[in-house]
Parts: sequence; C-alpha cells; structure tokens
Amino acid sequence: MNEVISSDRSRLHRMLPLFRIAVFGLALAGCAGRTPTVPPAFFDSPESALRALAETTPEAQAITATARIEIRHNVSRYPPLKVALMMKRPALLRVESIPLMGPPDFYLSVAEGELRVFLPGTGAFYAGRATPGNISRFFPIAMPAADIVSLLMGVPPNSSEEMQSLRGDREEGLYRVDHYQSGRRMRSLWIEPTDGRLVRFKRFTEEGTVVYTADFADHVRFGEGYLPQQVTIREGETSVLTIRQTDLQQTTAEPESFPLSVPAGLIPILLDP
Repeated sequence: MNEVISSDRSRLHRMLPLFRIAVFGLALAGCAGRTPTVPPAFFDSPESALRALAETTPEAQAITATARIEIRHNVSRYPPLKVALMMKRPALLRVESIPLMGPPDFYLSVAEGELRVFLPGTGAFYAGRATPGNISRFFPIAMPAADIVSLLMGVPPNSSEEMQSLRGDREEGLYRVDHYQSGRRMRSLWIEPTDGRLVRFKRFTEEGTVVYTADFADHVRFGEGYLPQQVTIREGETSVLTIRQTDLQQTTAEPESFPLSVPAGLIPILLDP
C-alpha cells in the first residue's frame, strides 16, 4: 500500500508543472476575446506636433459658410443671429445677417485693416480701423480681426511676438504645445494626436492671465485639411461667443469683394474721429 501511495505522489509531482501550464493557458484564453487598450499615438516633440497641425490647415482660399451665432455677455443672453460668412486669412471678413423675413439688417466687413458696418434699419454706416475696441462695439468680444478669421477656420492665430521656446506635454488625451517669450507663456495649443487637428487655443497676457480661450469641435474634412463646424470663444468670465458653421465651401473671392460699399447718399460715421 505504501508503495502505491508513493507512486501516486510521484506521478502527481510530475504532473504539477503541466497543470500550472494548463491553468495559465486558460487564463490567456479568457483574455483573448477582449480588445486590448491601445494608448493614442503622441508626438515626440512640440515641433512635430506643430508640423502635423500645419498639414491640417485649409488651403489659403476664401471660405463661405452659413453660421448661427449665440452671444452671452455678463448675465445677458442675446437672441441667436443667423448670418452668411465669407472669410480669408489673414484678416478678410464679411458678415451679412439672414433674418427670418425681409432683407438683411446687419452688414459687417473687415478688409485692409478697415472695419465697416451698415445697419439698414437706422440708415447708419460706420467706418474705422479694425481694432479690437472698434470690433467690440458691434460684438461683445474684443480681439484682432486676424484672430477672429483664424479661429473661425480652426487655425491658431499668428503671433506678433517672437516665440523663443516651445514646450510640449500630454494633457487629457491631447498634446499641449506652449509658446514662451522671455520665460513667459504667451500661447497654448491643444492638438489631437491622432490626426493633428487643433482642439483648443489659449492666449495669455505678459502677466500670465488668459486673454481668451477658443474651443473647436465637429471638424469636417475640407480639402487636405479640416474645418471646425463649432467654435466657442470665451473672453475672460464675461463673454462667450458660440459659432456653428454649416455649408462650408471654398470660393475664389478676391480681396476687393470684401469691403462694404457706402450706400448712395449716406455719410459714414467715423469710428476714429
């Protein structure tokens, strides 16, 4: 009897490694049906992220769109405004309202650094420099016209400062690129690592406070690049401008087709007396 027990123990001892292998194999088989979690591909440097972003920038042609603009300023929320847009970088813009009934009641143009606004209801035609202050007289947001055009097209605005250094880091599934001048962060760009789209842009003052933030969503393929169908611009804690764009199309509009013409018999009201 003891010999039988000893033989059985010896056989069991030899089978244990095979048993462990079998159990390990079953564990792997149980995981085989699961989709592995693959982390998104990230850029290896801020320079490579900016190169990828440049490849998504639409061609340098004029673009037309129909847009719905929602404005919230302080505690006031204005009725949505439906407009026709025509824009071209760096700073060409034309806006015409699309009312429910009747002809347009609001026209705005920016061309060659000049802002023109026509309000047919009051017969007032305004003209002056396209400065952030003058633009804010008609929209509750103060920023350069070139910034507005770039943001509507989902492109980071050009900077007047000479950026001396770049830093890159991962943040919430995106790749953030910070631009620095004299040790101060002046701009930040959040880039989608899978296709190079711009998702968020933030501009800072020299003191480090936020000038404005722009978020981009619902991108559509546009030629070799992308265009956002929704742009949300936040200026401080007071103003939020949300633009939803549809019917995006390229056009061959020349710069001279952007400025509003002064209606016959009207004398422009100068914004910069």
